[in-house]
Amino acid sequence: MLRNVLAAIAGYIAMAAVLFVLFSLLWLTLGPSRAFQPGSWEVSGGWVLGQFALGLVAAYIGGRVCARVARDAGGATILIGLVIVLGVMTALMPGEMATGPRPDDVSMMEATAGARQPTWFSWLNPVIGAVGVWLGSKKLRA
Repeated sequence: MLRNVLAAIAGYIAMAAVLFVLFSLLWLTLGPSRAFQPGSWEVSGGWVLGQFALGLVAAYIGGRVCARVARDAGGATILIGLVIVLGVMTALMPGEMATGPRPDDVSMMEATAGARQPTWFSWLNPVIGAVGVWLGSKKLRA
């Protein structure tokens, strides 16, 4: 049981690290003009699409890391539960968002703090994470 808990923690840390790197690259690629709607803090369709794809990739990698550390499927089950619980909590408690028009030039940290993503996507995130972890962990068990 302890090994499965540690595997889930390792998988979650891997997901977080991969997300940080991939989202930094996405931000550098798109920049504020293509990551947001013009003059707004609303994210663009391209950002949402990138967020979907990168979230799935990160969750897949987290699932693979978890499966490598765990001796059985228990680690992935714990990680999937963690991803769902934290994702639902995030969807229920949205953070403070910037108000007013968005300046043309914002840093990645300002963008992270002020971005407004569609509500439906906040609820889709835990599903994306759970599916990605399941796929990543299943690959090694099969």
